[in-house]
Amino acid sequence: MKRMTFMIPVFLCCLTAAAQQHRAIAFNSYTAAGFVTGKLPPGFIAQTENGIKFNNWFIGAGFGIDNYYRQTLPLFAAIKKEFPFKKANSLFLYANAGKNLVTKDKSLNNSFFHSTTKGGFYGDAGVGYKIRACKKVAAFFCIGNTIKNIREIGEAQDAYGTPGIYDAYRKFARVSFKLGFQF
Repeated sequence: MKRMTFMIPVFLCCLTAAAQQHRAIAFNSYTAAGFVTGKLPPGFIAQTENGIKFNNWFIGAGFGIDNYYRQTLPLFAAIKKEFPFKKANSLFLYANAGKNLVTKDKSLNNSFFHSTTKGGFYGDAGVGYKIRACKKVAAFFCIGNTIKNIREIGEAQDAYGTPGIYDAYRKFARVSFKLGFQF
């Protein structure tokens, strides 16, 4: 993660230097909603990614909400590569990597049980298809594989008041389906 934090500013500086050679660099935003499914019931996912587009490459940062198993807020770096078919449509590959920020889940705490959930790695990679609606707006859909890691630490009491502690690392590999807009 520290390397990614260092590499993004270096990449942005290189793109700024390339902009002086009269190449087109533009701000882009991808906003999507959909669902993720795995062994557990499907969960809602929504995310937005903002960054710069240079030729057929996009690099940026994103934020979202993921309601699969526990509600988390993924914060990630995003990269996309487009493969244009026609003037209006293109296939793209994408990869996102970052960290889950866990929201507070009050339903897990009562007088006999207390649980703390901590975030972990978040990753998402897949393929999508973009259909241009007008010059600066496009609709897209994509399918991918996401990974969500979380850690649960809990303490429970039995009927006699004896405490029990558990520590569980959970890794969820899921399939994601998203629809959205790019502008």
